Amino acid sequence: MQSFDAIVVGAGPAGSTAARHLSRTGARVLVLDRASFPREKPCGGGITFRADTATDLDLAPVTEREIHGVHISIKRGRSFRRHSGGALLARMTQRSRLDAHLLAEAAGAGAEVRDGQPVKAIEPNGAGACVRTQSDAYRAPVIIGADGVNGVTARSIGARPAAETAVALEANYPLDRALEERWRDVIGLDLAGIPGGYGWVFPKGDHLNVGVGGWHYTGPTLRRELAALCAYHALDPARLYGHRGYRLPLRRDSAPIVRGPVMLAGDAAALVDPLSGEGIWAAFVSGRLAAEHAHRYLAGDAPDLRAYQHAVGHEIHLDIVGSRRLQGIFQRLPSVSILMLKYNDTFWRYLVQIIRGDLTYPDLPRKLGPLGHALEAWGDLEHRLHARDIARRTATGAP
Repeated sequence: MQSFDAIVVGAGPAGSTAARHLSRTGARVLVLDRASFPREKPCGGGITFRADTATDLDLAPVTEREIHGVHISIKRGRSFRRHSGGALLARMTQRSRLDAHLLAEAAGAGAEVRDGQPVKAIEPNGAGACVRTQSDAYRAPVIIGADGVNGVTARSIGARPAAETAVALEANYPLDRALEERWRDVIGLDLAGIPGGYGWVFPKGDHLNVGVGGWHYTGPTLRRELAALCAYHALDPARLYGHRGYRLPLRRDSAPIVRGPVMLAGDAAALVDPLSGEGIWAAFVSGRLAAEHAHRYLAGDAPDLRAYQHAVGHEIHLDIVGSRRLQGIFQRLPSVSILMLKYNDTFWRYLVQIIRGDLTYPDLPRKLGPLGHALEAWGDLEHRLHARDIARRTATGAP
């Protein structure tokens, strides 16, 4: 049985980031992933500018589009466009390219990569944990679980950081000259049509990524919604290819993401932004935090890994709570919220600042003074009402 200082399970953005940072400290790190890289990964492939600045890597080599504006439509009806005034809002990439790039950087930093090795079990013991694959077993004092919402790591330690999941369905559409001109540096968002979510059009190098998502109970409607979104944008649904469905984990407050020698990061820790469904920023940040706390523990500067939970709570979970509040208000009054985006320059500027990372979700209520406190209370109330609705649907089997 081979021994390492740390084993990272999952080679997506969170896992590769953790492996890269920890390897730079001189730790001997093993990265395991069930897939052979490069591999396809269901994801819209949008990297917000905030996520871009959360990593120390240059993502230009895997960037297919730079986004400076948004085409917003309301229930596949009225629409308008807003631009950032030249500021970069997001990079468009494909996860096959992004994840391969991040994993190569981790290997370049010294991590040992073994892809195509599904992890079957993680067995914590007094000195760390044993990680078993189909053909081998490895041990380490630190395990970083970054194997996503369906991963084995969280199940192995009895942690369930997700309260529920949203669902999404996406596909690709061939890009011709007319579509290239229309979507050159703009993404499309169709709002207020799907409970808990939206439709999108994300331009890539040679295709459009078109998708829809919402609360988990909307799953049976998504194929129909996707076809309708295509028809609205004058795209032939019959030309869609590469359909992929996936789940987005939504975090429970105070959910455990550390247990003994195991830390969870990225989607495995359910760190998705509730309002946007974006998870790459949190993957980069949680991967870095996991590496920092693993290093402190391995160096003997911390008695255990529990401080990682507090660090994620401070740097990521407060943002999730702020995003969740805005989502609740938006779902209650979508038309008013969209009109604010269209006509209120201050509101639009705040949104641009959030996308770029110049403003956080918790910062926004502070800028609004007493009104901000009222909005926070309102958002919390909407979250409680939604939780009750989900509980009712689950108990009765209602769609």
